[in-house]
Amino acid sequence: MEFRELLKIYGITNNDLKEIKKLKSFFSPETRRAISKETLKFIEEKLPNSSQIIKDLKFRESFVEIISGFFDKIFEVEKVDIYIDVIARTHLKYIPTEDFMKDYGKFLQNVINSIHVPEHQLSTFKKFVFILILISYCILFKQISSRLEEQDTDSVTKLPSKTYLIKHFSRILTKSKTIAAIDINDFKNINIYYGFQAGNTLLAYMASFLKSIFKQATVTRIQNDEFLIISKETPEIVFQKLRKLQNNLKNISLEIPVKSGIEKITLFFTGVILEATRYKSMDYNTLFWTLYRGINQAKKKENNIKIIYPDEISSYILQRKLTLDVMEAIRKRRIKIGLQKIKNLINNKLLFKESLARIPASDSVIEAEKFIKLVCQTNIEEKLDILMVEKLLDLFKKEKPDFPISINLSSLFMQNKFNWFLDKITKEKIEPEKIIVELTEREDILAIPNIVKKVNILKKRGIKVFIDDFGVKYANYELLRILPVDGVKIDGSIIKNITTNELDQLFVTYVFKLARTRNLKIVAEYIEEKKIIEKLVEISSATGFTELYGQGFLIGKPEIASI
Repeated sequence: MEFRELLKIYGITNNDLKEIKKLKSFFSPETRRAISKETLKFIEEKLPNSSQIIKDLKFRESFVEIISGFFDKIFEVEKVDIYIDVIARTHLKYIPTEDFMKDYGKFLQNVINSIHVPEHQLSTFKKFVFILILISYCILFKQISSRLEEQDTDSVTKLPSKTYLIKHFSRILTKSKTIAAIDINDFKNINIYYGFQAGNTLLAYMASFLKSIFKQATVTRIQNDEFLIISKETPEIVFQKLRKLQNNLKNISLEIPVKSGIEKITLFFTGVILEATRYKSMDYNTLFWTLYRGINQAKKKENNIKIIYPDEISSYILQRKLTLDVMEAIRKRRIKIGLQKIKNLINNKLLFKESLARIPASDSVIEAEKFIKLVCQTNIEEKLDILMVEKLLDLFKKEKPDFPISINLSSLFMQNKFNWFLDKITKEKIEPEKIIVELTEREDILAIPNIVKKVNILKKRGIKVFIDDFGVKYANYELLRILPVDGVKIDGSIIKNITTNELDQLFVTYVFKLARTRNLKIVAEYIEEKKIIEKLVEISSATGFTELYGQGFLIGKPEIASI
């Protein structure tokens, strides 16, 4: 907003400006210098950061002269806009904004205290002071606008930034035919091993390559090592150009400055492509969700570039809706607990029940199996764990069940909320023997700080510990070797094939023998057929292992708790 526009808005007329010019006679050179020196004195006494900057720049004498000269400018209104712009881009570049507001306020106070006008000019003087206030407003507005302009350009690549993309999102997409997202492979490790300067050099290289082959497209850096290409060319042409770039980069060693000199690095990237009719009905967040899901899938492909097709888009959008539903359910505490029985497969005795997260839907419930992976990918599993703990302890207080109940706790929860968990159990006066902790395999359990100590603390409290989903991902023999657990739950992907897969039979046999030696309890997950129980009992009998338990729909479906 221009200064002259503000004067019109607030009813300052040309006649007012003529009258204000007459006040110039009250500002003698001596008065101006006195006001300037008082303002400088205030800065030196009250604003140490700005005072040090003035000193470092050897700006002290110039400061007094600049403020003295400021009065000439403000009496020539037609030139004020230019002066405001200069102050915003130079003075405020060095002086912190908060300090500027304080020293300008002191400047206004000095003006009011130093100038004494006759009664008939008092109204004009008030308008003059108001104009000084408007000038400070314009200076700050210009500075903010300038910073916003800088935000529109990425400082490393000089490409339009994510801020620019958000501001012009609809306009840019309107005339486009294709959108593509690019992710540099292994960029995090490059930053770690060679330093951020090397990473920035690599980003600059990537930006140059993309701009050179997509001359008419909008190319932006959206975050970290990710770029977006919005093109008027067809998806097929964009695909061909990215494939050609990928092939060319295989034969190029980029020179990257590192501490020891120059390092030569080969650049690889992953790319996904979306056709216009598929994304123009999406909002900004849904589009990026789809692109990021596509990138994760593309990384599994050998050539690392893929076009996202309609069926995949529909799947990604449904995943996003489910994730948002889960987040909303956690926020509103609408999570329900389903309790599923775990029984001895030989004598049918109940061992415990597992608490499973359920989200109420219009005519059913959404099971944890359908959303737990999405929860992990969106970093809300700790919030889910906290809510499940609170719900479970509530159930113990109100229902007073006469059987133990297990709860799955993620690595993140065990790392950040372990003490809170123990304190909560003590505060609610829950019998520790009624609680069983299942350590989930979604992350490396052994990477949790002090995990052995934490497991021992749980056991000393009387809380039993099981390893969940044993046999896949991180839940392996190493955990049994290191952690003093009470039992393991063999993953359902192994159990459901045990009647036909010889390798799975050998694995279960090995686990039973190991469990017998370590005096562990074994829970077989995913029992949905009688023949699975028969095979497990057969292996149990052959190994002399009796602490065999089962979980699955054949044993009992989860029942929603009343809380």
